Amino acid sequence: MFSSILDPTSRMNDCTSLKDSSLHQHPQQQNFSLAFLLRMINGISDPIFVKNRQHQLILFNDAFCNFIRHSREELIGKSDYDLFPKAEADVFREKDELVFTTGITDENEEYFTDSYGVTHFILTKKCLFEDELGHHFLVGTIHDFTQQKRVEAELAEKASLAALHVEINTAITQGRTLQPILKHCTDALVNHVNAAFARIWTLNTQDNVLELQASSGMYTHINGPHGRVPVGMFKIGLIAQERQPHLTNNVLDDPRVGNQEWAKREGMVAFAGYPLILDGNLIGVIAMFARQTLTQSALDALQLAANEISVGIKRIQAELALKESEKKYRHLVEASQNMIWSVDAQGYWTFVNQAVRSIYGYEPAEMIGRHCHEFEPPEQIQQPGILPPILAGESVFQYEAVVLAKDGRKLNLLCNAMVLRDEAGNVLGKIGTATNITELKRAEAALRRSNAVLQAQQEASIDGILIINENRQIASYNQHFSHLWQIPSALLQTDDQQLLGCVLDQLENPGEFLAKVEYLYQYPEENSRDEIVLRDGRTFDRYSAPVRSPAGDCYGRIWYFRDITQRKQALSDLRQQAQELETALHKLKHTQTQLIQSEKMSSLGQLVAGVAHEINNPVNFIYGNLNPANEYTQDLLSLLDLYRKHYPQPGAAIEEFADIIELEFLRSDLPKLFKSMMIGAERIRDIVLSLRSFSRLDEAEMKAVDIHEGIDSTLMIIQSRLKSTDQRPKIEVIKEYGNLPLVECYAGQLNQVFMNILVNAIDALEESLVRGRWATKKQLKTDNPRIYIRTQLAAPNEVTIRIADNGLGIPEDIKSQLFNPFFTTKPIGKGTGMGLAISYQIITERHSGSIECISQPGVGAEFVIRIPLIQERGEISRDIMLG
Repeated sequence: MFSSILDPTSRMNDCTSLKDSSLHQHPQQQNFSLAFLLRMINGISDPIFVKNRQHQLILFNDAFCNFIRHSREELIGKSDYDLFPKAEADVFREKDELVFTTGITDENEEYFTDSYGVTHFILTKKCLFEDELGHHFLVGTIHDFTQQKRVEAELAEKASLAALHVEINTAITQGRTLQPILKHCTDALVNHVNAAFARIWTLNTQDNVLELQASSGMYTHINGPHGRVPVGMFKIGLIAQERQPHLTNNVLDDPRVGNQEWAKREGMVAFAGYPLILDGNLIGVIAMFARQTLTQSALDALQLAANEISVGIKRIQAELALKESEKKYRHLVEASQNMIWSVDAQGYWTFVNQAVRSIYGYEPAEMIGRHCHEFEPPEQIQQPGILPPILAGESVFQYEAVVLAKDGRKLNLLCNAMVLRDEAGNVLGKIGTATNITELKRAEAALRRSNAVLQAQQEASIDGILIINENRQIASYNQHFSHLWQIPSALLQTDDQQLLGCVLDQLENPGEFLAKVEYLYQYPEENSRDEIVLRDGRTFDRYSAPVRSPAGDCYGRIWYFRDITQRKQALSDLRQQAQELETALHKLKHTQTQLIQSEKMSSLGQLVAGVAHEINNPVNFIYGNLNPANEYTQDLLSLLDLYRKHYPQPGAAIEEFADIIELEFLRSDLPKLFKSMMIGAERIRDIVLSLRSFSRLDEAEMKAVDIHEGIDSTLMIIQSRLKSTDQRPKIEVIKEYGNLPLVECYAGQLNQVFMNILVNAIDALEESLVRGRWATKKQLKTDNPRIYIRTQLAAPNEVTIRIADNGLGIPEDIKSQLFNPFFTTKPIGKGTGMGLAISYQIITERHSGSIECISQPGVGAEFVIRIPLIQERGEISRDIMLG
């Protein structure tokens, strides 16, 4: 450093050396020359000193004594070693010796601290002087520009703080997400306030905790122990609780700094923390540590930065620094996408950044030095333009301006400006930023056009349309809405509460309507559609949906109302017609089913009766002649015995023929043959009786019968399907008949029900065989296929018949459709789907009873039939008419 050369603590000798160089002069002349020299240098305000070849001070003026803060007697003849520590004196001597040996003049700008601890910024110049005797002297001058440096430092600080606000303003206005914006702000504090580290917390109101959002400097993490600070705890939490800044330039003595050892180790000097408050509400806290004292200007700037971050709407313009500072910070300005400018007090551009190329189309050099009005439309000259008049007491303001680009286009700029004043308050100029909002203005115009189109569409809609914004204020409506609800225009200029009251007064169920409205406001993302009924009998279709931006932001809710009274009436008429058609179809199906059943039963009865009749006559003939034939045969055999008794030795021909016909076997087998024929004839007769009992052609009317006889006759008919086969064992029928009296019924129809259920049970058991439940006849008896038939008198006038199997059971989805006409699970050709449907009608309609299926998959199925023991006379008469 050059400051060592200018340090004023060098030791000097008296003026003898200088006198020795003038030995040949007259003493009086010498005294005059020295006095003249002293008077001359004492008249100079800058310090001057002379050193001899031994580096001793031999001559200096009063300004030097005052500057060094030592008397002439304390300095004369002293060297640097007498006034400075050895290390510094070595540096001073080395620099002075360089001037002595090279003869090169040395000029440097440096600073030093005097004996009072005051730091001075000085400009020193040292040169070599040689007298006529060849003696060498070092002549030095000192210019103190400490005050100038202080002014420059203050200006540099202002420029740095202005750049701080530019960055914060840019981050707030251009950023989109919270943490990057706040990270830019903390970065700006580190860069422009020289903070060791800076942090910003935001308040989590639900947990009453400050959450760290951004950290810059020596600590950049945000998930450490200070990531969540409860309000009221630690210095940050206390700032939030007290809502007052906490400032100190003496961290080591601050009781709120908990870790003093850390602060001392890191060299922390100052701390500044500010609550972030907006409209009286706490938003968060901003705080920083610094290794240097924070000036009042820096603290003021921090307070302003805190306000900017809290409010988020003001952009503080940077002060225009001096040209030296402007060069130092130009890269910050030139990196901005916004135009940054400055003008003097007369309105001439003194600086514009590179952003003017993309905004105006000019190079910066084309604008600097020209008046700002040259870049405004002619009609704008008499208006504020880019440089509005300064308002009284206002130093920062925002406005819009219209300017001309180089190609003649008109541009809309959003400007933020700040007035620069000197210490006396005189205006030096203005600095500011300008953002090109031309496209935004065009977008606004396009939006207005779009709104006009939307309004026209609204008015053309057949629906009544109402739009409520996110603040529950009426944003838009069409005339059809006011016509539908008969709402005065004045009421539509109020908020939605008064409008809602008018609507509720017209509703049949206002409470339900209001609850729906409040629900949709509570859950704004949901859509809704329903119908509402008015007291005057009208019905409205109501549809509501949120109004969303492409980004998903919710801006309110739109409501559509359509009068559907006539449509509802038409739908009601259509439903009535459809119901009538459905009833007619049901009656048609019912009649069709009855006709099918009647025809089927008639054909079946006639067929069975005919077969029984045709079989019965020859069977009766055979059965009636079997006993006489047996008697005749016995007589012949008795006669044969008499022949044997009286003629024991028949002829040879008779003996031969007896052997041929096996007479002895014939004698023993012939009675057995007649007995077998008798049994067969009786079996045929029983079958015929069963067929006649099943058909009941002679019992077409309701009469009391033995239903056990009907069940047995049915079993007789299907006996062949119950027998065992090579594929399955015999189906065992277990009958558990109760003690039943005669039951009034249509016996033939009831037998048909038994037939349908028993055949279905056999089919179900055979299907179980296909699925491997009964593989062969060798299965255990307890596991054989079975059909259970149980009857009982369940009540004084109710008979219950249960027919169950131990097959695979019926699934629930099929069970619910069992009695539907034409429903079947059997392959095509094996079932019509009418058996159980007809059975259902026979039991429920013809006998006033009930039939149900109880089934559990894997266990089996059971059909439960309940019919009255004695039918009511009215039902019998009705059935006779229907039959």
